[in-house]
Amino acid sequence: MNRRNQLVAVVSQERGVPRTLVRGWALRQTAAMVAMAGVALAAAGGTVQASDLTDLAAEARAQKEAFQEVDAPVLKRAAEGLREALAPLTRLLDRSKSGPGWRTYLDWDTLSEVSTDAFAASESGVDAGLIDRLQTRFETGANGLAMPQFARVRRALDRYRRAAEAAVATDAKQRHAEILERLAAALEAADANGKSDSLEPIGLVLNELEATGQSLDLVTRVREVTGRPNLLIDVEESLLATAVNRDVDQVEPVNEVIVGTRVRGTGRTVGNVRLDFLPSTAEAAFELVFNAVNHSKTHGGRGPVTVFNDGETQLQASKRVLVDDTDITVGPTKASASAHSTPTGIAVSKKFGQKMIRKIASRKSAQLRPQAEAEASMKAREKLRRQFDEETAGPIAQARSDFRHRFREPLLERDWYPDLLSLSTSDSRLSILARKAISDQIAAATEPPPTAAEAVLSARVHDTAVNNVAEITLSGRTITQEDVEQLAESRDFAMPEEFASDPDQEPWSITFARKRPVELDVDDGWLQITIRGDGFTSGDRAFPGMDIWAAYRVGQVDGDPARLCLIREGEVQIYPPGFEPGSGDRLSVQETSLRRILTRRFNKIFKDVVEIEALQLPGQLEAAGPLPMAELLVRKDGWISAGWRAKDADDASEPAAEAVTLIP
Repeated sequence: MNRRNQLVAVVSQERGVPRTLVRGWALRQTAAMVAMAGVALAAAGGTVQASDLTDLAAEARAQKEAFQEVDAPVLKRAAEGLREALAPLTRLLDRSKSGPGWRTYLDWDTLSEVSTDAFAASESGVDAGLIDRLQTRFETGANGLAMPQFARVRRALDRYRRAAEAAVATDAKQRHAEILERLAAALEAADANGKSDSLEPIGLVLNELEATGQSLDLVTRVREVTGRPNLLIDVEESLLATAVNRDVDQVEPVNEVIVGTRVRGTGRTVGNVRLDFLPSTAEAAFELVFNAVNHSKTHGGRGPVTVFNDGETQLQASKRVLVDDTDITVGPTKASASAHSTPTGIAVSKKFGQKMIRKIASRKSAQLRPQAEAEASMKAREKLRRQFDEETAGPIAQARSDFRHRFREPLLERDWYPDLLSLSTSDSRLSILARKAISDQIAAATEPPPTAAEAVLSARVHDTAVNNVAEITLSGRTITQEDVEQLAESRDFAMPEEFASDPDQEPWSITFARKRPVELDVDDGWLQITIRGDGFTSGDRAFPGMDIWAAYRVGQVDGDPARLCLIREGEVQIYPPGFEPGSGDRLSVQETSLRRILTRRFNKIFKDVVEIEALQLPGQLEAAGPLPMAELLVRKDGWISAGWRAKDADDASEPAAEAVTLIP
């Protein structure tokens, strides 16, 4: 039976700048959104033409006889790859209490020796058996070996072993021809059916060719076709601006010395703060901009004369922020203030000669007005710049820290950081682009669908992004019910009902398969999720491996195109690896028992109908949501495109409906 391949605000005034310049959350929220979004540049593009795949297939077959002996430079590259992989594991073990024990278990001295150029260039040849024995130590299933730092070394040893074996194998040339035939067949299959999963074997083939130093020009060309970005996120300025843009209306006292005269009064600043995106193809670029007008009523005097003025000061301040894949860079504050004043009266405290004194004071005031306005502008500008810098220093430092320690470093530590990661902005959109694929994986081979026209937030993800990260994270890893509960507790979120303890069942665990532990497979309007377990436990009982999958179609609730859902096709399927339902094969008693246990739990996880709720937004963006989904597109070339539109004033949650229909 075919299982479809299983699946800122800155305020100032004429003669005094109010203390509050920037709400800390404004810069933090903007930078955090960019950091979480990650990355962007216009996607390298063009759909894959049939001739691309067929030509590459023909080229692969033409190179079957072009085998080159695996020599010392190839082995040295393998040793260098092992040294690079050992570096993060060394840092992990250096800070771990169990580090010495791990070094003993892994035979660290031998491992270090094998990674040297001297070992790779040994005249007697590299001992592939020794490398294999070292690799085996990383594959025993011991708790911790599934961590990314260990997995990197395991993969590097695997490449090293392949190179060493090919260096001495008598059938290396024949094996090379077989590998290229597999590559050609996969390319032709993808050409024929247009499905993403037809290209899946290519990652392993390319890894083998690179490990043995064969057909590297061909490998490069194939990777150009099958290594396109597999995650794109686009955010409209209007959405992020809801966390920053605000009106300013603030009254502050005035107390300044202008042209040697003490000036007192009150100033009212009215304006706004906004977030502006700036066109940039090298990084994400935006400005926090403050525009305001300060209206003041002041008085100041010398001796018997007091002069009253109405003032108006135009104020502006801005700070540019750039974000790339490594850091947040902040430019200097630009501030300007232009003060103008209009005399509204002169008071004279002496009883005699008031008319003359007032006339002299009026003339003197008019003479000094340009100087006073220039001095007031300068003082307001410098105070504005200073306070702007003071107010933004903390949020900027926090944003940088969050970017490095809560985004970049954790992703690097988990081996989740994309191998292609960049950002770009237009005058109205932040675009996000990333690719994640390690040496034996591929990424997207086709151009993504366009974003929904009315979307303020869109995400286009290729199934390879999901499958690659799942394999990096879960390959060979054992997850227990206790692990899930501890994770929920540490992250302070409620345990989903589907994963909660079942009083009628004992605690469970699952050991994921090494290859494709969780797989997303898609077709037009359809998707399937497959979980592959190499082993399960329930209490003290151990069970063999099982594949668990469920297929869904995109549908609508009550025929309403604004209420999208996923409708499960048939029952959740649970069978041993390779078992074909309806083939006449029978399950063992143990397999039947496990199937019954898993069915009960996974029927809760894979619901009959999954209604896609409006997207709730975090922090200061919460007011902009929830965002209703505008589009959910699933294509057989592996792309899933989701778009969320801005909420309408009359958007309200509707009661759940029972009637669901497939989208024709």
